[in-house]
Amino acid sequence: MPNNFSLAVVTGGASGIGGAVAALLRDGGWSVHVIDRRPSELADVHSHICDVTDESGLVGVASEIGPIGALVLAAGINLRPQDGPAEKLSLDAWHKTLAVNLTGCMLSVRAFRPKLRQDGSIVTLGSVAAMRAMPWADAYTATKGAIVALTRSWAVDYSRDGIRVNCVCPGPTDTAMMAGMIEQHHSNSQLQLPQQRMATSLEVAEVIAFLVSPKASYLSGAIIPVDGAATAHSAGMPFPRRR
Repeated sequence: MPNNFSLAVVTGGASGIGGAVAALLRDGGWSVHVIDRRPSELADVHSHICDVTDESGLVGVASEIGPIGALVLAAGINLRPQDGPAEKLSLDAWHKTLAVNLTGCMLSVRAFRPKLRQDGSIVTLGSVAAMRAMPWADAYTATKGAIVALTRSWAVDYSRDGIRVNCVCPGPTDTAMMAGMIEQHHSNSQLQLPQQRMATSLEVAEVIAFLVSPKASYLSGAIIPVDGAATAHSAGMPFPRRR
Protein backbone atom coordinates (compact mmCIF):
# COMPACT_ATOMS: atom_id res chain seq x y z
CA MET A 1 0.00 0.00 0.00
CA PRO A 2 1.53 3.38 -0.98
CA ASN A 3 2.54 5.56 1.95
CA ASN A 4 0.02 8.29 1.20
CA PHE A 5 -2.76 5.73 1.39
CA SER A 6 -1.63 4.19 4.68
CA LEU A 7 -2.58 7.17 6.82
CA ALA A 8 -6.03 7.00 8.43
CA VAL A 9 -8.03 9.40 10.60
CA VAL A 10 -10.54 7.96 13.07
CA THR A 11 -12.92 10.30 14.87
CA GLY A 12 -14.21 8.99 18.18
CA GLY A 13 -11.18 6.71 18.16
CA ALA A 14 -10.36 6.76 21.87
CA SER A 15 -12.88 4.07 22.82
CA GLY A 16 -15.65 1.78 21.62
CA ILE A 17 -15.89 0.86 17.95
CA GLY A 18 -13.63 3.77 16.99
CA GLY A 19 -10.96 2.54 19.38
CA ALA A 20 -11.17 -0.96 17.92
CA VAL A 21 -10.85 0.46 14.40
CA ALA A 22 -7.80 2.52 15.38
CA ALA A 23 -6.09 -0.52 16.92
CA LEU A 24 -6.91 -2.79 13.98
CA LEU A 25 -5.69 -0.32 11.35
CA ARG A 26 -2.53 0.34 13.36
CA ASP A 27 -1.85 -3.38 13.55
CA GLY A 28 -2.45 -3.60 9.81
CA GLY A 29 0.33 -1.14 9.07
CA TRP A 30 -1.62 2.11 8.87
CA SER A 31 -0.40 5.31 10.47
CA VAL A 32 -3.44 6.19 12.57
CA HIS A 33 -4.54 9.60 13.82
CA VAL A 34 -7.26 9.53 16.48
CA ILE A 35 -9.53 12.51 17.07
CA ASP A 36 -11.48 12.48 20.30
CA ARG A 37 -12.39 14.64 23.28
CA ARG A 38 -9.99 12.58 25.38
CA PRO A 39 -6.59 11.13 24.55
CA SER A 40 -6.24 7.69 23.04
CA GLU A 41 -4.54 5.14 25.28
CA LEU A 42 -3.35 3.11 22.30
CA ALA A 43 0.37 2.88 21.73
CA ASP A 44 1.80 3.99 18.39
CA VAL A 45 -1.14 6.13 17.29
CA HIS A 46 -1.29 9.91 17.00
CA SER A 47 -3.84 11.37 19.40
CA HIS A 48 -5.53 14.73 18.78
CA ILE A 49 -7.82 16.27 21.39
CA CYS A 50 -10.66 17.86 19.47
CA ASP A 51 -14.45 17.92 19.59
CA VAL A 52 -16.07 17.06 16.25
CA THR A 53 -18.41 20.02 16.69
CA ASP A 54 -15.39 22.38 16.65
CA GLU A 55 -15.03 23.28 12.98
CA SER A 56 -11.91 25.40 13.33
CA GLY A 57 -10.29 22.75 15.52
CA LEU A 58 -10.97 20.05 12.92
CA VAL A 59 -9.57 22.20 10.13
CA GLY A 60 -6.46 22.81 12.22
CA VAL A 61 -5.93 19.09 12.83
CA ALA A 62 -6.50 18.34 9.14
CA SER A 63 -3.88 20.91 8.15
CA GLU A 64 -1.45 19.44 10.67
CA ILE A 65 -1.91 15.87 9.44
CA GLY A 66 -1.84 16.51 5.69
CA PRO A 67 -2.84 13.99 3.00
CA ILE A 68 -4.73 10.91 4.14
CA GLY A 69 -6.01 7.68 2.63
CA ALA A 70 -8.97 6.93 4.86
CA LEU A 71 -11.44 8.75 7.11
CA VAL A 72 -13.50 6.76 9.60
CA LEU A 73 -16.30 8.72 11.29
CA ALA A 74 -16.96 6.90 14.57
CA ALA A 75 -17.68 9.82 16.92
CA GLY A 76 -21.19 9.67 18.33
CA ILE A 77 -23.41 9.85 21.40
CA ASN A 78 -26.66 8.33 22.61
CA LEU A 79 -28.30 10.37 25.36
CA ARG A 80 -31.11 8.08 26.48
CA PRO A 81 -33.05 8.48 28.73
CA GLN A 82 -32.88 12.24 28.02
CA ASP A 83 -33.49 11.23 24.41
CA GLY A 84 -36.89 9.67 23.82
CA PRO A 85 -40.20 10.08 21.97
CA ALA A 86 -40.90 13.58 20.73
CA GLU A 87 -43.25 14.61 23.52
CA LYS A 88 -40.82 13.54 26.23
CA LEU A 89 -37.27 14.07 24.98
CA SER A 90 -35.13 16.87 26.32
CA LEU A 91 -34.68 19.61 23.72
CA ASP A 92 -31.10 19.97 24.92
CA ALA A 93 -30.52 16.26 24.25
CA TRP A 94 -32.02 16.70 20.77
CA HIS A 95 -29.72 19.59 19.88
CA LYS A 96 -26.63 17.96 21.37
CA THR A 97 -27.26 14.64 19.62
CA LEU A 98 -27.70 16.35 16.26
CA ALA A 99 -24.62 18.49 16.87
CA VAL A 100 -22.33 15.54 17.57
CA ASN A 101 -23.77 12.71 15.48
CA LEU A 102 -24.83 14.64 12.40
CA THR A 103 -23.21 18.07 12.24
CA GLY A 104 -19.98 16.65 13.67
CA CYS A 105 -19.91 14.05 10.92
CA MET A 106 -20.47 16.68 8.23
CA LEU A 107 -17.82 19.00 9.70
CA SER A 108 -15.32 16.15 9.80
CA VAL A 109 -15.91 15.41 6.13
CA ARG A 110 -15.71 19.10 5.29
CA ALA A 111 -12.37 19.40 7.09
CA PHE A 112 -10.73 16.21 5.82
CA ARG A 113 -12.25 15.73 2.37
CA PRO A 114 -9.72 18.16 0.79
CA LYS A 115 -6.92 16.09 2.35
CA LEU A 116 -8.26 12.76 1.10
CA ARG A 117 -6.25 11.24 -1.75
CA GLN A 118 -7.91 10.16 -4.96
CA ASP A 119 -9.20 6.61 -4.58
CA GLY A 120 -9.33 7.10 -0.80
CA SER A 121 -12.16 5.93 1.43
CA ILE A 122 -14.65 7.35 3.91
CA VAL A 123 -16.60 5.12 6.28
CA THR A 124 -19.51 6.51 8.29
CA LEU A 125 -21.06 4.89 11.36
CA GLY A 126 -24.80 4.53 11.14
CA SER A 127 -26.88 2.14 13.20
CA VAL A 128 -29.58 -0.46 12.80
CA ALA A 129 -31.73 2.37 14.18
CA ALA A 130 -31.50 3.87 10.68
CA MET A 131 -32.89 0.68 9.15
CA ARG A 132 -35.53 -0.45 11.66
CA ALA A 133 -37.51 1.42 14.30
CA MET A 134 -35.69 1.85 17.60
CA PRO A 135 -38.10 3.10 20.28
CA TRP A 136 -37.47 5.86 22.79
CA ALA A 137 -34.57 7.50 20.95
CA ASP A 138 -35.92 10.00 18.42
CA ALA A 139 -32.82 12.19 18.29
CA TYR A 140 -30.41 9.27 17.91
CA THR A 141 -32.59 7.60 15.29
CA ALA A 142 -32.94 10.84 13.31
CA THR A 143 -29.19 11.38 13.20
CA LYS A 144 -28.41 7.84 12.10
CA GLY A 145 -31.05 7.95 9.38
CA ALA A 146 -29.51 11.19 8.13
CA ILE A 147 -26.03 9.63 8.14
CA VAL A 148 -27.29 6.86 5.85
CA ALA A 149 -28.71 9.47 3.44
CA LEU A 150 -25.51 11.54 3.53
CA THR A 151 -23.41 8.47 2.86
CA ARG A 152 -25.25 7.88 -0.41
CA SER A 153 -24.95 11.56 -1.37
CA TRP A 154 -21.23 11.66 -0.63
CA ALA A 155 -20.65 8.40 -2.51
CA VAL A 156 -22.04 10.11 -5.62
CA ASP A 157 -20.55 13.57 -4.99
CA TYR A 158 -17.00 12.30 -4.51
CA SER A 159 -17.03 9.51 -7.09
CA ARG A 160 -15.38 11.72 -9.70
CA ASP A 161 -12.23 11.54 -7.58
CA GLY A 162 -12.57 7.81 -7.08
CA ILE A 163 -13.35 8.31 -3.40
CA ARG A 164 -15.52 5.56 -1.95
CA VAL A 165 -18.02 6.29 0.83
CA ASN A 166 -19.75 3.49 2.73
CA CYS A 167 -21.79 3.22 5.91
CA VAL A 168 -21.53 0.49 8.54
CA CYS A 169 -24.67 0.08 10.65
CA PRO A 170 -23.84 -1.86 13.81
CA GLY A 171 -26.46 -3.65 15.81
CA PRO A 172 -26.15 -3.86 19.60
CA THR A 173 -22.42 -3.89 20.30
CA ASP A 174 -20.62 -4.53 23.56
CA THR A 175 -19.44 -0.98 24.29
CA ALA A 176 -19.79 1.46 27.18
CA MET A 177 -22.55 3.27 25.27
CA MET A 178 -24.54 0.07 24.87
CA ALA A 179 -24.03 -0.87 28.52
CA GLY A 180 -25.91 2.26 29.57
CA MET A 181 -28.80 1.36 27.27
CA ILE A 182 -28.91 -2.21 28.57
CA GLU A 183 -29.27 -0.95 32.14
CA GLN A 184 -32.51 0.75 31.14
CA HIS A 185 -33.92 -2.58 29.98
CA HIS A 186 -32.68 -4.54 33.01
CA SER A 187 -31.61 -7.67 31.15
CA ASN A 188 -29.47 -8.70 28.18
CA SER A 189 -32.13 -11.28 27.30
CA GLN A 190 -34.53 -8.49 26.35
CA LEU A 191 -32.40 -7.76 23.29
CA GLN A 192 -33.85 -10.85 21.57
CA LEU A 193 -30.98 -11.08 19.09
CA PRO A 194 -30.83 -13.98 16.60
CA GLN A 195 -27.16 -14.62 17.44
CA GLN A 196 -28.03 -14.60 21.16
CA ARG A 197 -25.28 -12.09 21.87
CA MET A 198 -24.09 -8.61 21.06
CA ALA A 199 -21.31 -7.93 18.59
CA THR A 200 -17.83 -7.12 19.81
CA SER A 201 -16.22 -3.85 18.76
CA LEU A 202 -13.59 -5.85 16.91
CA GLU A 203 -16.21 -7.62 14.79
CA VAL A 204 -17.53 -4.25 13.60
CA ALA A 205 -14.00 -2.89 13.16
CA GLU A 206 -13.06 -5.79 10.88
CA VAL A 207 -15.76 -4.75 8.41
CA ILE A 208 -14.59 -1.12 8.51
CA ALA A 209 -10.97 -2.18 7.95
CA PHE A 210 -12.09 -4.12 4.88
CA LEU A 211 -14.00 -1.12 3.52
CA VAL A 212 -10.95 1.17 3.67
CA SER A 213 -8.72 -1.46 2.07
CA PRO A 214 -8.02 -1.95 -1.65
CA LYS A 215 -10.01 -5.19 -1.45
CA ALA A 216 -13.18 -3.04 -1.39
CA SER A 217 -12.13 -0.99 -4.40
CA TYR A 218 -15.55 -1.10 -6.12
CA LEU A 219 -17.73 -0.91 -3.05
CA SER A 220 -19.26 2.53 -2.55
CA GLY A 221 -22.62 3.87 -1.43
CA ALA A 222 -23.26 0.66 0.49
CA ILE A 223 -25.20 0.56 3.74
CA ILE A 224 -23.94 -2.51 5.57
CA PRO A 225 -25.65 -3.86 8.69
CA VAL A 226 -23.27 -5.63 11.08
CA ASP A 227 -25.99 -6.88 13.35
CA GLY A 228 -26.08 -10.66 13.49
CA ALA A 229 -29.36 -10.68 11.52
CA ALA A 230 -31.10 -8.27 13.92
CA THR A 231 -32.62 -6.25 11.06
CA ALA A 232 -33.79 -9.47 9.43
CA HIS A 233 -35.62 -10.48 12.61
CA SER A 234 -39.03 -9.00 13.39
CA ALA A 235 -38.38 -8.79 17.13
CA GLY A 236 -35.03 -7.00 17.09
CA MET A 237 -34.60 -4.42 19.81
CA PRO A 238 -37.03 -4.28 22.74
CA PHE A 239 -40.35 -2.65 21.84
CA PRO A 240 -42.72 -0.77 24.13
CA ARG A 241 -45.44 -2.85 25.70
CA ARG A 242 -49.00 -1.77 24.99
CA ARG A 243 -50.62 0.03 27.89
